[in-house]
Amino acid sequence: MKKIILILSLTLLSNGLLGCQQSSGTENNNDNISKQNETTENEITNENYDIEGIVTEVSSENKGVLLDLTEKGNERAEQMWFFLNENTKISNKNEETVRFENLKPKIKLRANLSKCIQPAIPQCSAKEIVILN
Repeated sequence: MKKIILILSLTLLSNGLLGCQQSSGTENNNDNISKQNETTENEITNENYDIEGIVTEVSSENKGVLLDLTEKGNERAEQMWFFLNENTKISNKNEETVRFENLKPKIKLRANLSKCIQPAIPQCSAKEIVILN
């Protein structure tokens, strides 16, 4: 009887510890999401943006831009599609408004993103874009 009680106690204790570790991991994950959202909500500065890269393709049909990532973003991805909507702000380094039609391959830019899905090449909605060259 003592052995059964000891085994049950150890089982309950280990389940409780594993449950605490899993919730702790979730809290850290939520902190990372919050920090990412904080960065996204700010306007782009020299240090504050979600991704940076070189434009490799522009799709005027769906207002999409394929970027070869040079900094940040998904560490496993080398490229990312992002799509513009009516609220996306596009500007140059001098904060002058730029039209979508001015986005061409080989342009270097930075962007803040909103929603993303993660297939082989991540796809995101852009909130703000700054053309660097």
